[in-house]
Amino acid sequence: MDSKKLQALFPEGHFSDEPSADDGHFTLTTDQGFFLLEKNSLTPKEQQLIALFAPQAPAENPARDHHWYRILFEGEPATATVSIRVIQIRLRTQGSFLQKEWLSEIKDMFLQLADSFFISETELILVEEKAATNYPVEEIFGLFQALDSDFDLYTQVFIGAFHHEPALLAANFQEERRIFQRELTASTRQKEFPFTRSAISFFISDPVKKSPLMNSLYREWFSDSEMVAILRALWENQGNVSSAAKELFLHRNTVLYRIDKFQEATRLDLKNMDDLVFCHLLIEVFAEQ
Repeated sequence: MDSKKLQALFPEGHFSDEPSADDGHFTLTTDQGFFLLEKNSLTPKEQQLIALFAPQAPAENPARDHHWYRILFEGEPATATVSIRVIQIRLRTQGSFLQKEWLSEIKDMFLQLADSFFISETELILVEEKAATNYPVEEIFGLFQALDSDFDLYTQVFIGAFHHEPALLAANFQEERRIFQRELTASTRQKEFPFTRSAISFFISDPVKKSPLMNSLYREWFSDSEMVAILRALWENQGNVSSAAKELFLHRNTVLYRIDKFQEATRLDLKNMDDLVFCHLLIEVFAEQ
């Protein structure tokens, strides 16, 4: 199949080096590898046409042996009485990969791990129960960074929110999965995907990108890459100028001077969190273009 025409017809799809073992996707063979299309993103008529002209070969799926796979992907009723969160991991390997040892390390890390299974050769799902021993999000990212170094891997990790209602677990997970897939398509280099930041990007990115006003303000306000770096540091340090200057290896007075010039030009007040949030939004949406 012609990959360019396929991407134009289905912009929500994405390319992969491997077919998907997920029943929720169509896998189409193209001149650039495999093109994965989420079935829920298609109309019933589109699904029928694809099934007719590009039939899917049945594939063995060891993940089906896992109770939580059947809950999350096949709609099997959940009987959970505690909150769970799903951690999604995309990994790239370099040469030989000590998968069993890597999984053993992960199971030792997560004391409340309810289940773990691969849905493809490069995608791992972790289901974690809520407890006092759960790691904070940033610590989880740090642990995977350390494992990447130890096992010569490159992992991209999405940490979902905790969910409690059994009837909604699968639907909530599938929406988180769409968010993660969208984030992976938008940024192949990013490694850490916390739920809140990814969800904000997913739900506001397209409307902001399509706004002539937002495009215009970004071009007018953020032509200076050094000021973009200062604003990012301010955001990450909750508006604390001293901490931002330290992170950027700049003198505090230098940062204050640049902030004053920016505020004079834009009439914003970066001590006002609404103004700082607005700057952060524009930078996050447009800076990678």
